[in-house]
Amino acid sequence: MTTSPIAAIFDLDGTLYTGHIARAYGVHHRTMRVKRLLFFGYMAAHFPIWWLVKAGLVSQLTMRRIWAQDMGWMVRGWRAEEAQKAFTWIAENYVRPLVKEDVLARAHAHRDKGHRTILVSGTSTPLLETIARELGLEEAVGTPLVLRHGRYSGASQRPICQGPGKVTRLQSHLGPDSRIDWDRSYAYADSILDLPMLEKVGNPVAVYPDDPLSRHARASGWEIFE
Repeated sequence: MTTSPIAAIFDLDGTLYTGHIARAYGVHHRTMRVKRLLFFGYMAAHFPIWWLVKAGLVSQLTMRRIWAQDMGWMVRGWRAEEAQKAFTWIAENYVRPLVKEDVLARAHAHRDKGHRTILVSGTSTPLLETIARELGLEEAVGTPLVLRHGRYSGASQRPICQGPGKVTRLQSHLGPDSRIDWDRSYAYADSILDLPMLEKVGNPVAVYPDDPLSRHARASGWEIFE
């Protein structure tokens, strides 16, 4: 009798490392002196949303969804092989030095047990896949970018891999015949916005959680990793 596989699902920003993908693009573009106007245009268009969140006019989930859906602006006009050079640079020079080694060690422990260790984030899929390889993780589920005539258009495919969209994207990635044992599976995240993903599994873990998630985790008897 074969047993269903166990999944170990990890969020990226704030969970596995301390940076932010938008900043990662900024560091790369300034360092390599490429597409700086696109980066500044992105920040000028999206940073004001943060003030709307502070004023209570826009939810944090909406802000994150908008930021993630427009992240393709950063590579607009590049062919896949051109963008891949940036993705590799970001994974090696920005993400890797900011990794939370204790959380990564937990991810590797799951991998070594034979669990399907999956990085799930709103980050653009090709960048997330590159980061997963850099960190020694097996699979990545992100927000796919749109290619037109062999170049990135700046658009992203829906649904965006944020909030409930993470569960939708994860299920699509796994396929209908995956037979994951969700009751024995794990999910790791730092934000209350990842509640849909955390509640999908039998072993949710709040990793260095924000205050709302910390309160929810304590009330629910979840493991808190910090």
